[in-house]
Amino acid sequence: MIREKEGEKMSLDRKIVRMTVPTVVSNISVPLLGLCDTAVAGHMGDERYLAGMAIGSVMVTTMYWLFSFLRAGTSGLTATHFGAGDKEGMGVSLRNSLMLAIVIGCFLISVHSPMLGLLQKVMGATAETTELAGTYFSICIRGAVPIMVLTALTGWFIGMQSTATAMWVNIGVSLLNVVATLSLVYGFKMGYEGIATGTVLAQWLMAVPAGWMAWRICRRNGILKNFLSSWHMGRACHQEWWKRIWGEEWKAMLNVNSNLFFRSACLIALTMMLYAYSARLGDVEVGANAVINQMFLFFSYFMDGFAFTGEALVGRYSGAHDTEMLRKAIIGLLKWTAFVTVVFALAYTVFLSVIVGLLSDSSAVAESVEECRLWVSLLPVAGALAFIYDGFYIGLTRTRPMLISTLCGVGLFAILINTLSHTQWMLWMAFTCYLGIRSAILVGLFPILRKKTKYCI
Repeated sequence: MIREKEGEKMSLDRKIVRMTVPTVVSNISVPLLGLCDTAVAGHMGDERYLAGMAIGSVMVTTMYWLFSFLRAGTSGLTATHFGAGDKEGMGVSLRNSLMLAIVIGCFLISVHSPMLGLLQKVMGATAETTELAGTYFSICIRGAVPIMVLTALTGWFIGMQSTATAMWVNIGVSLLNVVATLSLVYGFKMGYEGIATGTVLAQWLMAVPAGWMAWRICRRNGILKNFLSSWHMGRACHQEWWKRIWGEEWKAMLNVNSNLFFRSACLIALTMMLYAYSARLGDVEVGANAVINQMFLFFSYFMDGFAFTGEALVGRYSGAHDTEMLRKAIIGLLKWTAFVTVVFALAYTVFLSVIVGLLSDSSAVAESVEECRLWVSLLPVAGALAFIYDGFYIGLTRTRPMLISTLCGVGLFAILINTLSHTQWMLWMAFTCYLGIRSAILVGLFPILRKKTKYCI
């Protein structure tokens, strides 16, 4: 009996690692491959091109980030259907997410002109940089449809327990971006516009193999055959079927995604406040903030990996009503979270000066980061539970607590930075408190959710 339990635990641990590693690799590799655009713009002989591309990229990312719920919302609902063995539900989830992705992509293209004007005013760059940023933005937004489709497909792949497929999609679009950008800029002599055009071309090209991967998964799991069969039956006599695929499924998706949409808006507001506050402190502090932010992002790449695994496994076992495996999955993921948190907290405490030296050769920046050593070390501790519990709530398709915790965290951050003294130390203290309150609220609300859903966790 003991050996069986040990084997079962080892199997779950292996499953967690097997599903998490591809996501972590994807999270780390995609930004590295994305450096191609920066390198090309940086070697055009005028710093305005680099500044224009950087600001234009931020504007595009901000618009896309607002609709990132397509991934998270799709993964949780799909994982629930997967756990229940509901092939029809898996197919409906894919269809609905793709339809919503196409609608959102077309909407973004149609409103890009007024949004461009608004974002340019918010960024407040010089006239020449603003013009170059506008050019980059206007070209990149043409890829709104494929990028939304790829976002939805990534969520569906995760929900289908295939994080490796999601990884190949993300890496694939980045590799295509490198090839397309270099070819257009240097081969076809398109110059600055070739950078944005290469990005759009890569997104459209990757939509084809990503769709093929989804089709293969559907065929392998009998989803397509089941969906077509039930569709013909639904046309003939089953009103309940029509009610489900056009009513209940859409209602569930919109309920999940609406909370995630407003949560994304809160995170965008937080990011804007963070950068605005940082810009007022001075050039040295801005550089130090960039270093600290990179350290936090590196930690988040790992925690996002476990959170995505949490979405897939929690959704799967809750859909199957397997409370025992659901409980074990949550406990197993919490143990891995604790391990990763300790590793990063110790690394940032003991090797802070070494890490900063790798990211910057400025002694002034190093001193500024050193002043915030306490908060740098506490960032993983404060934020770890927020990441992993986000995955749990998405897997259970209960996203309202995520919105509540983010609202409270952003509100606390805004109060702190506007009432305390304007220093680097206070900025990261406020950010650490933001992460801490998010973690505390998500953990505190989980027992209530457990009672409502009757899960013995």
